[in-house]
Amino acid sequence: MVPIWVAAVFFALMVYFTGQAAPRQEAATASIVASVSATNMLAYRNALSRYLGANPGASGVIQDHALESYWLPGYKKNPLWTNLVQGGQLYVYASGSAEVGTVHRLAEMTRKSFLVGTKSAITGRLVSSTGLDTGISLPTAIPDGAVVIVGT
Repeated sequence: MVPIWVAAVFFALMVYFTGQAAPRQEAATASIVASVSATNMLAYRNALSRYLGANPGASGVIQDHALESYWLPGYKKNPLWTNLVQGGQLYVYASGSAEVGTVHRLAEMTRKSFLVGTKSAITGRLVSSTGLDTGISLPTAIPDGAVVIVGT
């Protein structure tokens, strides 16, 4: 009878500790995924900046094939990222739903830049990662709620 109780207690403790570790592991995984997403977007923006430095008259959408020589070795662009150069201003944005936490990780990586945020569906302006309206009007081509980096 005692071995059954020992096994039951051991099983109960195993279930308890597994249940405690799972949420922490999920949070850590989400944080890593957001970091990878933000790093990938910044690398894309950096390639665009180098391209625009070499081609200052460029406008519209810069196609990926034109950027290949500006990408870092081994870089694999996230298919969500796209760009627009309008009025001499560069806009890098997500064409769909980016990973959760990407905006906050981008803000951390850019030292809380007000040029990083999301497009407000109400005003059409850039909302910073802290939720403040920056007053920067974004082109209509950028979808509402998209993660956006303005400028080079």
